[in-house]
Amino acid sequence: MAVVDTGDFRRLIKNRLLVEMLGSIGAAGAADWSVLIMDPVSTRVMSHACQISEILDYGISLVENIEKKREPLLSISGVYFITPTDRSVQRLLDDWKVRPMYKTAHVFFTSKVSPVHLQVIKNCSGLAQRLRSLKEVNVELLTIDKRTFTTDEGNSLQTLFGENSEGSAQYRAEVSTMAARLATVFASLKDFPTIRFRAAKPGEDASTGLEARSLVAQRVAVDLNERLSAMQRSGQLPAGSTCDLVIFDRGFDPVAPVIHEWTYEAMAYDLLNLDGEVFRYDVETQAGKTEKKEHLLAETDDMWVALRHKHFAAATIEITRTLDEFRAKNKAAAYKQGGSGDGALDMRNMKNLVSSLPQYREQLSRLSVHVEIASKINQMIDAKDLTDLGKLEQDLVFGDATSKEIITYISTNQKMSAEDKVRLLMSYVITHPEKMDDARQQQWQRLAHLTDMDMNTINNLELLGVPVKKRGNTKSGLGLTFGRKRKRAVRKDRDVDEGDEQWSLSRFAPLMQEVLEDLAANKLNFDEYPYVQPPSNDSGSSYAPSAKGASVRSNKTSVGWAKKAAGAREEALSPKGKRIVAFVVGGLTRSEMRVAHKLSAKLGREILIGSTSCDTPTTFLKSLQNLGSLEQVALEIDGNGGLSPGSGYGSGGGFGSGNLTPIV
Repeated sequence: MAVVDTGDFRRLIKNRLLVEMLGSIGAAGAADWSVLIMDPVSTRVMSHACQISEILDYGISLVENIEKKREPLLSISGVYFITPTDRSVQRLLDDWKVRPMYKTAHVFFTSKVSPVHLQVIKNCSGLAQRLRSLKEVNVELLTIDKRTFTTDEGNSLQTLFGENSEGSAQYRAEVSTMAARLATVFASLKDFPTIRFRAAKPGEDASTGLEARSLVAQRVAVDLNERLSAMQRSGQLPAGSTCDLVIFDRGFDPVAPVIHEWTYEAMAYDLLNLDGEVFRYDVETQAGKTEKKEHLLAETDDMWVALRHKHFAAATIEITRTLDEFRAKNKAAAYKQGGSGDGALDMRNMKNLVSSLPQYREQLSRLSVHVEIASKINQMIDAKDLTDLGKLEQDLVFGDATSKEIITYISTNQKMSAEDKVRLLMSYVITHPEKMDDARQQQWQRLAHLTDMDMNTINNLELLGVPVKKRGNTKSGLGLTFGRKRKRAVRKDRDVDEGDEQWSLSRFAPLMQEVLEDLAANKLNFDEYPYVQPPSNDSGSSYAPSAKGASVRSNKTSVGWAKKAAGAREEALSPKGKRIVAFVVGGLTRSEMRVAHKLSAKLGREILIGSTSCDTPTTFLKSLQNLGSLEQVALEIDGNGGLSPGSGYGSGGGFGSGNLTPIV
């Protein structure tokens, strides 16, 4: 069986839905029209992969919701694209049990359908008489970009890691749904993966709840392996391993979701309150009125694709250069340029140029969107003092800053938002848990004027297996950890990416990059990332334990955009090889999405990355906040009741019983 070779996963899924599914009923180019009936899940699958105009090209004249009551249309065929759930199958049967609904029926399921559902369909005589197609399409995922997908489980963090998750029916259903949807990824790729997962190490003193949460990645991996093995036995997948899959839980890198990232895409999603992929903004019309506009930040926008993974400073330079090129080609616009006399345009003048040239507005419309985005991001950087905050965050993560710098920063930035304070303190406690205890947490709360709910959000990291304070009842003093032993600086301080050498605040890279580089080089540690089933000797994978990583060096983050060029770059890892798929249970960050694109080019291997959802820092914090109550977290971690409700938390102002003394 041939493995699908694709550098564009989104295009592959679109092809499967349009050509393999809709095209199989002869709708493409045919005179007869059809109606497409979908449920809520399949509607999201379709809308993330295809545009309505593309669906119409395949003979679909009408799109209907299976949940709603519809009138019979006996002159056209009904094409059902639905999930194999009790609810959707029952809606299908309801359409046909009294009278025919359509001239003929074509039924396509998003994932594997159970024998029970097949039998009830067979027993429905009205449907069976007009049934022309009954197939499993095996596409139950959302494509985000050409290398990114999700299983559309936005509540997975709370369902799997929440305080009441252990033993619940929702826990088991979430794992099953996740595995079923992941199986459709490999069915689409026609790949059979060698599966590895982040190992659980909950420790002897861990409660049952903590142990269950630590086993999430393993349970998803085992369930998925069983499903894929069944597909392999039925001949749907290759006989041997054809790709590598690594499954993580969100606790493997808790810094990535909260640190301020400095690439164009990450900053847009962090600072601009985007509605999915939609950027909303105001423009001035020729009549001088304000008009609201929407723009889709997707791969249909070539400029977005070119800019999204660049450092924000590099992106603004690229926008300026593009505007300068336009100005040079359009002499009529030259006198409108404004700005300083050196020919450069600042953000304000770029906006003025765009808005003052109505005769070129159509040509400039797409560029003007990115002028607006860059302008708004610049405003947020200034308003939130993000340059200094970003420097402090990165120095904390790499062990080059201490509590002294945090105290100074918070004390001198009175307008700092509560969310930014929580993110800064998270960066500190994640990388310095040995410096935190109950009393000191109360002092931090008073210094930062944070609420009990804010501190609860920070403490809920414990439910992800991330220690946020020292424990007296553990030998290490660092509490529970699911993964590798923590050091003060938990990341390699590595050379920055090509093209980013001159920019500061480009030092941070998610741990995903390190893990995937080790995997590609056959150096990923077996104990930390074991196999569900070790590969055979001829499978092309290695499971030898990895060598120790390079030592961490100090290189404090500089202030301002400019930075000296990095030193000699690492030698390129072995090019070419099997496809790599990474999957994160509990939400994906934009920085991790960028890793898939970057390493695909660097390693010469196709890398796909997926998750249960794509999160912004704000949505991650909201999910984390809902995981559990403070006293419940303390009970599970400490086993002795932990903090009592209130436990001396002040209502703000001052340091309570004493000043917060910096700890190095």
